[in-house]
Amino acid sequence: LKMLQSRVLLVLLLWVPAVLSWGQYRANIPNGDHVPHPCKPNFIWHGVGHENSAGGGARNPFGLHFAANGHTWSSALCRMDSDGDGKTNGQELGDPDCTWTKGQTPDERYSKSITHPGVCEPWNSAQCMGKNDWLDCSRDETFDCPHIDEPHVLNITLRFPRTKVPAQETTYICFNFDLPSDREYHVIGTQPYIDNHNVMHHMGVAGCPGTVQLSADPYECLMGPEGCREPLGIWSLGMAGQCYNPLAGILVGKGGLTKASVQHHWTNPGLVDTWYDSSGIIIYYTPVLRKYNAGTLTLGQQFLHIPPGQESYVHTGVCTSDCSGRIFAGPIHVMDLLNHMHYLGIRQNVTIKREGKQLETLADDNPYSYDNPVTHIYDDPITVNPGDELTTHCTYQSRSRTKTTTYGEGSFDEMCFAFLMYFPKENITNGGAYCGQYKDADFCDMDCDFGAALNSSNPQTAQMIDHVLAHCSMVGECQAECPAVVEEVRSWSPCYGNPDTWEFLYDMSFDFFTDYRLMQFANAMESCRHGPHTPTTPRPYTNTTPRPHNSTNRPSMEPSSMLLSILKQLDNRPLLQNIVMNVNYNNNIRP
Repeated sequence: LKMLQSRVLLVLLLWVPAVLSWGQYRANIPNGDHVPHPCKPNFIWHGVGHENSAGGGARNPFGLHFAANGHTWSSALCRMDSDGDGKTNGQELGDPDCTWTKGQTPDERYSKSITHPGVCEPWNSAQCMGKNDWLDCSRDETFDCPHIDEPHVLNITLRFPRTKVPAQETTYICFNFDLPSDREYHVIGTQPYIDNHNVMHHMGVAGCPGTVQLSADPYECLMGPEGCREPLGIWSLGMAGQCYNPLAGILVGKGGLTKASVQHHWTNPGLVDTWYDSSGIIIYYTPVLRKYNAGTLTLGQQFLHIPPGQESYVHTGVCTSDCSGRIFAGPIHVMDLLNHMHYLGIRQNVTIKREGKQLETLADDNPYSYDNPVTHIYDDPITVNPGDELTTHCTYQSRSRTKTTTYGEGSFDEMCFAFLMYFPKENITNGGAYCGQYKDADFCDMDCDFGAALNSSNPQTAQMIDHVLAHCSMVGECQAECPAVVEEVRSWSPCYGNPDTWEFLYDMSFDFFTDYRLMQFANAMESCRHGPHTPTTPRPYTNTTPRPHNSTNRPSMEPSSMLLSILKQLDNRPLLQNIVMNVNYNNNIRP
């Protein structure tokens, strides 16, 4: 097994015993796994009883009382005010009536009003002066990348104009920029510029060809503009930036990627209507091209159903040996790897098998922490051959949830992805930037342009939607002419003809609750699944619609990293679907 840099390994070796000692205690208090950091928005204070938010070391006031109480939750501990801010420990941890016992799911009514029982809040108020002297509210994400100081390295800041943040829990918003285009360059690193820490959850930037239209203003986006499929950089909570291996860089500039689309994920669970943001990302690039072009391979699983109240629940996604054999034109060499789940994730790794034998385990984040991500850097790049099998293992803990958690980009949905930066980029063929699964179905078997199929404003998709809605009911009644139309549309595109691909698209159509046209289309396509009804006056179907031409400029398949929030926390999906099908819609999705 090729090791991480020694300093990272040493930190992990010192940290893991402490984590194992305090991690088990989080189950002994209500909502112990998602106590928010009092002065770092969107961060979780994992070691609730310790002064160090990561756990271990000196105890804070709540930790002292918790230890004195035998590391158990009781009515007496619940009614104490350990931090002296006027609220009991029970009120702060979502158990105001002191009725919770270990193993119970906490009362969901209080899940979004949790505060820290060991930190006087508001932490900088007059009431709390002198009570939080030990509290460190500084941001210690120091960007260490010596290559950016080399004399030939240039930089450009892609920053949003000052933009109002909507009073909604999750917003995905995009803005497009020009990149230098006078010659070829290699992008060698990225660094975030965060304006409003209260709302920034994560950010991505993708390279685009020169044909993409620049936007005059930021716009809410289901996904970036068509063609913007080349990852240039990512940022999430706790990341200081990205510094690419000196062997390779991402090629941009003349004749290639001359524009970029930046997407922000804003999270605003308090529905604050007075916030603005102008965050962005700094791109470091050089005209001195490195030896190899770099690319990003994404692994993972896009079907997640995590039951509530689970101590440990595992999902896996496999890049099968058959898929890697087809999409790899030759060996790739992995320079770094970043695991990605959301707040329920507690462990993640990637295993490699060759000819049926396990070679090694990469990037074993145990424990995994969403707001303290680890970029696993391999100074000696790891070789992955065509025919190797790569499995992403994601483990979740859902003790605090009362409903099933599913796949989605919302802050309280979940993901299971691993991002591998590799070289040479040319050794993964077009369409292979994502090698993963939906349930047990391999994406490499799905010959579908998902970016177009999940965008009702795409001309070809819009034509098929219009054709189906003209002959099929969108509220569930099977019209006599509908089955023939559905079969015709399935023959037009493998997106609809392949059963596994259609199941994925059907699920995603309802997950992207903002595109009512997709929902109408999905319902209409399924309206005759259980056999036709006999309508009073059948309408005969005559084919008068020309078959759409297949696009020859198909973008790479990839996970929906540039998609608007997925609203998965719905109690009655069929009822909601029928309600939405009958409302007037205004399709304002911007391409």
